[in-house]
Amino acid sequence: MALTEKQKRFVAEYLVDLNATQAAIRAGYSAKTAYSQGQRLLKNVEVAKAVSQHAASTSEKLDLSAERVLRGLFEEATRTGEGSSHGARVSAWGLLGKYHSLFTDKIEANISADVTVTDARGQLESLIARQLAAGGQKPGA
Repeated sequence: MALTEKQKRFVAEYLVDLNATQAAIRAGYSAKTAYSQGQRLLKNVEVAKAVSQHAASTSEKLDLSAERVLRGLFEEATRTGEGSSHGARVSAWGLLGKYHSLFTDKIEANISADVTVTDARGQLESLIARQLAAGGQKPGA
């Protein structure tokens, strides 16, 4: 099934900033329902396919591959001389390290505690039995 004109506008607008709510508004959907419309449209098989195809086409046109991005980051990280900045080098090294999972947050904990597991049903039955023995009424009776 082909996309409607409004759906085509949504796809084009969504690719601008990847914001489904704003894309829905710019495509002509009501601002009141834009959030739910945007989410619904992204779940639509044909719309999702069009978004995916356009994104892949854009990546291909830009030669935007993981290898190229990593190569560019490495070039920035190792650049020296005119046009280089310390902040850009540090940022590039940080992104390269993050990509290669060199900086994972690890939390070590040594915990010791006494754990008591109780039988809630057994305790409740015991409590009711004591109340009845003391001459009380059974709850709910």
